[in-house]
Amino acid sequence: MTSCFLRTTAALIALGPAAALASTTHDMPDFTGPLVTPAVNPLPKDMLNIEPYLIHTHVRARYGNDGSRHALRERERTRQWQVALPVIYGLGETTSVQLTLSALRTSTPSGHTDGLRIGDTHVRLLQRLSGPGDDGTGWVTAVSLAQRLSTGKYHHLNTNPLNGTGNGTSRTTLAFGAQKLQWLADGRALRWRGQVAWSPSPGLTRLHGTSVYGTGPGFHGSARHGQAWNASIAAEYALHPRWVLVGEAVFNRTGKVRMQESHRAWEHRPSQDLSLAPAVEYHLSATLGLIAGVQFTVAGRNAAAYVAPQAALNMVF
Repeated sequence: MTSCFLRTTAALIALGPAAALASTTHDMPDFTGPLVTPAVNPLPKDMLNIEPYLIHTHVRARYGNDGSRHALRERERTRQWQVALPVIYGLGETTSVQLTLSALRTSTPSGHTDGLRIGDTHVRLLQRLSGPGDDGTGWVTAVSLAQRLSTGKYHHLNTNPLNGTGNGTSRTTLAFGAQKLQWLADGRALRWRGQVAWSPSPGLTRLHGTSVYGTGPGFHGSARHGQAWNASIAAEYALHPRWVLVGEAVFNRTGKVRMQESHRAWEHRPSQDLSLAPAVEYHLSATLGLIAGVQFTVAGRNAAAYVAPQAALNMVF
């Protein structure tokens, strides 16, 4: 992620866990996992995890190239409802596969998407490198390979640009994740989770007509995305057998997008954003938990400033 990415990652790592203080036997707490940072420890073989999300994103401002925040005019503000469905299956004791489907509906003061429309699809393969100790503590590390599939519409949008729910790229992402459970002196559990991820530049995306890239009717050209990076860290603190507090920080950066049509070319500048995502978990049982929170940006460049309250129901079968 450039020098800014490296500084941000270092700052996040500095928030990492202190040494565990207890060595007695404890009842293992239940965790759903934080809102954004993906799973590090794979599911046991043949276990299934389904966690439908409902997300409402409100964009009322935008960060400029210098990092300054500018309020959008009323007609430029957007609201989006998104339903995301991650499904994880344990292929083996150290390997899981995940499929994430999504559907979206976007609205502005002047219009809205023509109903709930399919977004892009993601497939992720997780391989654990090291596991926890017999007491559940110790570091868990894993690598993952994720693929974004272009199933959402992104061009040929005719008279309604709000029907765009994807970006047309088949992006591959490589990531390294780590997780640790520790017991504090008061007997409560604290679980840390973090990830760093990198995505190379995907192939050329052909564009025709009105698109999510701001092109209009009659356009015939292409877009080429640059590399992308991500870093996140999260902590889950078990207050009670049923209640868990969550804190999370997420940094994203995407490279420039080069636009091309006939004999002219231009670029969209690189973008980045830093967001926080506090949440609360409530566990009805060891296999059923609810998490609710809000993700919101606190800094950025050439990116939307948003607030996104969301909730998810975590179910294990």
